[in-house]
Amino acid sequence: MGVGPNTYGTVARVQARVGDLVDGRVFSTGTVPTLAQVEVLLDDVAARINMELRAMGYTVPVVNVGTDVEAFEYLRAANSAGAAALVLNTVPGELFDPDSPEASLSRRWGLWAELNAALKYISKGDLPASRTITVEVTKAWAGSQEDDDGNTTTPAFTRERTSYPGAW
Repeated sequence: MGVGPNTYGTVARVQARVGDLVDGRVFSTGTVPTLAQVEVLLDDVAARINMELRAMGYTVPVVNVGTDVEAFEYLRAANSAGAAALVLNTVPGELFDPDSPEASLSRRWGLWAELNAALKYISKGDLPASRTITVEVTKAWAGSQEDDDGNTTTPAFTRERTSYPGAW
């Protein structure tokens, strides 16, 4: 089957991270998970990465040429880490809940945190990769304390922190 054309991670990198789950550290048709299942997990994580990239105006997929080489390798590591965390979830009795209080004690959590750090980096617009559009983050003003001339204005409505029902 193989991984999709928009996938950054590789089966070899997943095997390097969690290959100890299977004999010979190689996923195949006779292992749990199978090679095809690992490839699907890589594609699933890549889709999540690409969705975030597209939302921030990056060219999808990020390609391994020119000035995007470092970004591509960063995404490859994040894609492989995320897929490795999901592979660990396929082990019976070893389910992973990222919201669990003891999640920080497992390697699953470490792999998942690696993926989420990359997604956060992308969402901040800090990934040094090519963009199809420029996304500017602007402040939305719900009101203003200054008028157009820069004079301070009095707010139309005011309320203290404790002036409504249910306030502490």
